[in-house]
Amino acid sequence: MHYSRNSPIASEHRYLASTAVLLVELVKLLTSLTLAAHDVRKSHPNASFFEIVVLLRRSIFAPDSWKLVVPAALYTFQNSLVYVAISNLDAVTFQVTYQIKIITTVLFSILLLGRNVSSRQWMSLILLTLGVAMVQIPGSLSSEDWKGKLTSLIQGEGRPEMKPTSNALKGVMAVIAASLTSGLTCVYFEKLVKGSLGSVSLWTRNVQLSFFSLFPAFFVGVLWQDGAAISRHGFFVGYNAIVWLTIALQALGGLVVAVCIAYADNVAKNFAASLSIVVSYAASAIVFGTPLMLHSTGGATLVLIAMYLFNTRLYPRMPLLPTTKEKHHIGPTSGLSVVHFMPLK
Repeated sequence: MHYSRNSPIASEHRYLASTAVLLVELVKLLTSLTLAAHDVRKSHPNASFFEIVVLLRRSIFAPDSWKLVVPAALYTFQNSLVYVAISNLDAVTFQVTYQIKIITTVLFSILLLGRNVSSRQWMSLILLTLGVAMVQIPGSLSSEDWKGKLTSLIQGEGRPEMKPTSNALKGVMAVIAASLTSGLTCVYFEKLVKGSLGSVSLWTRNVQLSFFSLFPAFFVGVLWQDGAAISRHGFFVGYNAIVWLTIALQALGGLVVAVCIAYADNVAKNFAASLSIVVSYAASAIVFGTPLMLHSTGGATLVLIAMYLFNTRLYPRMPLLPTTKEKHHIGPTSGLSVVHFMPLK
């Protein structure tokens, strides 16, 4: 994605992000629709093509399909908040602050899913948030840079290099709201998918989500945000093989995230996403020759430590040992003495 947005292009205009977002949702919709049809085919092997289409339509537009309108609307609202945040914050402040979504996801998992998180896991989540934020800080920042950032946040004023109308406090409030919305949306989708896996397939839910996401992607992004530019330069202006590859990877990533949420959870997804940031950091050094910074390397180390702390036990699991009250009885046929072992608690 970085290469597609910054590499030299043959045309005068770079591709519009809103068109790419719409195409990603279309690819996800078609792929999920194909997989959902395959599930229907497996459950009804003797059904004709027309019968499969009817069954698929009934499952997609079931009475509870409206529930997917909520995450689709929340995703759109989240993107709008991110746009407000980026418009009023510099990139570093935005990237660091937006990692709050790791914590908000866990909080909503506790509230909506009743998940239990130990104190050791909370410590690992804090380390994960800090580590991801450190990795995403570009270059080296002096103490004066951080002093200026804190001053702008406290006074509610934008940095001098940004446009005069920028407001740092407004940007921070927007990014915090976006983090809350992100956590709520992910956990709501997880609850909806896991609560209906027995009756509705994962791919049917993905079809519903992608279908309802098309409307805000088209009306808000393509028409309202970039409608004038599209009318002047065309829908596919700036498209090349790299752009299409980026769209395919984004669609595949969305499908993999859905599988992760359905068969694991959002916490595992956040750890996987954090690990991907570390991999991207290392890959950028290899592919683009980006120098390795001390704080970013330290942040990558914190991410790996956090993953270890969250997914391992503090003490090894105790072996099965006999209790103080051993139960003996004679086997009915062998004549051997049998001892029942129970785990110590």
